[in-house]
Amino acid sequence: MNILVLVQIFDTPMESGSDRNYFFYKKFCEYGFDVNVITSNIDYKSASPRFPNNNSNLKKNIKGISVEYLNVYTNIRGSFFRRTIFYLSYFFKALKLIIKKKDVDLIYAVSTPLSTGFLGVLASKILKAPLVFEVTDVWPDAAIYSGVLKNKFLIYFLKFFEKICYKNSNKIIALTEGIANNIQDKIRDKKKVLLISNGVDVELFDQISENSRENIRKKYDINSKIVCTYLGAHGRYNSLNTVLKAANILKSNHKFKFILIGDGDEKIKLKEKSKKYNLKNIIFLDPIPRSKSLEFLNGSDIFLLPNLKGDFFDGNLPNKLFDYMAAARPIIVSGSRESSELVKKADCGVCVEAENEEAIARNILSLGKMSFEERFEIGRKGSEYVKLHFNREKHSKLLIDIIMGIKKN
Repeated sequence: MNILVLVQIFDTPMESGSDRNYFFYKKFCEYGFDVNVITSNIDYKSASPRFPNNNSNLKKNIKGISVEYLNVYTNIRGSFFRRTIFYLSYFFKALKLIIKKKDVDLIYAVSTPLSTGFLGVLASKILKAPLVFEVTDVWPDAAIYSGVLKNKFLIYFLKFFEKICYKNSNKIIALTEGIANNIQDKIRDKKKVLLISNGVDVELFDQISENSRENIRKKYDINSKIVCTYLGAHGRYNSLNTVLKAANILKSNHKFKFILIGDGDEKIKLKEKSKKYNLKNIIFLDPIPRSKSLEFLNGSDIFLLPNLKGDFFDGNLPNKLFDYMAAARPIIVSGSRESSELVKKADCGVCVEAENEEAIARNILSLGKMSFEERFEIGRKGSEYVKLHFNREKHSKLLIDIIMGIKKN
């Protein structure tokens, strides 16, 4: 079976983003599928070309996956308009390649952005192949509720294309219950929406070395600190201002250190605000390869998962939460519903209301009074729970069954 994958960003464990797609496509290849990925030649976290930029597209074979990297517009920071150019540059270059493809049995398109879903619709029509549409964020809703998108005409335009994507998909894969419910409220055939959440690569976490904690803490001179870590995107959606405010509340307590790892449109503003608050208890680090991030997770004591207020953001269940749980440390979630409910079920942390920096600071103080062993015992429950219920190995088999079901029809 030949599968054509359309995904704007494709990260492997050697890069800094989520390796969900890589894991699934590798499993597709192991099952016997031929997988061809068309993606962008961009490191999204650093907003720069992933490989040396030249006039021709780059082809690589990664664990049996045939990957075509398209040279696209990469100056995306600080502007929705620039990101739109980035989306469109990928869209049209990928479309040019799609027209030349032959013998494709299935299209697998991944949002965000929504333009990739519409690209999947066109590919499905051109190549006469069924479409599976994976929705990682509901667009344009995510941009509307986070305040990025305000133009009424553009909102109407994007909602029109959103309906086209859903209508023309044979199956829709949702990452959270909130995303699934959002989509089901907009379409007639609700059974085509299937939930395959984020999860954890159990084997990857089993490879964490025993001395990685000591090495990381020594390297950053944090041996005596209670380290509170956030790992992921630094965008408006991520509510990192709440973390800065919590750090400001605790800045006179030299016991705690905050480490924020990643990049995004808000990072410059966050650094400026940190200077304004005169925060000496925060370290900002650039994105790191997925394989290296495990060392930072092991070197941490508390994990932070802030969310924005609002019903739309209650459906957030990011990949970082599963990594936090697998790393066996207590988690502080600010927000309700999916993320907080999972932490409560696993009994591996505390949950407070969204954008409540005082509650975050108060719980950091409480967890900081515990011994390492006591905190580890809280985190261990999360690790056992996520490895049992959110194992990516099981998710990949479920996804293969869905694809095979489409093939039979």
